[in-house]
Amino acid sequence: MSIANYIRAGMEIYFSVDNNKEILRIPYVPPDVTFVSPLEYELFENSKGEYLSLIGEEGLRQLTLESWFPSRLYRWLGTATLAPICIDFFKRNRTKTMRVVVVSLSIQVNMLCKITDFTYRKKNNGDISYTLSIEEYIDPRGGKRGT
Repeated sequence: MSIANYIRAGMEIYFSVDNNKEILRIPYVPPDVTFVSPLEYELFENSKGEYLSLIGEEGLRQLTLESWFPSRLYRWLGTATLAPICIDFFKRNRTKTMRVVVVSLSIQVNMLCKITDFTYRKKNNGDISYTLSIEEYIDPRGGKRGT
């Protein structure tokens, strides 16, 4: 893919479960995806009444998508997974850990995650608007953080 096509394509987001046995590409990624990368810290007061802050480790990353799933194929959207398949994917897999891969020119993310919220509703035209919130998952058996 040429750089110009890559820029026009914008951001792509993929979810996979069961070691890539099932992969879902988000059909439409809006331009305003929210990424949160918190930093843990400890705030305390010393004997002089001054407040000190100790910087800790990076917290669990979070991603929130507010978008829509198409109920039919739109020519301008290209090849896209339709709403019933997308909804089914997230409902069936909401208790599993997933891998999310985000690809764009400015942001690259590849991490294990879990769904913290999935809300959706049918719009007048039949498309499904949704909000999907995920949080990074670190395997307690010694898993490493993604990129």
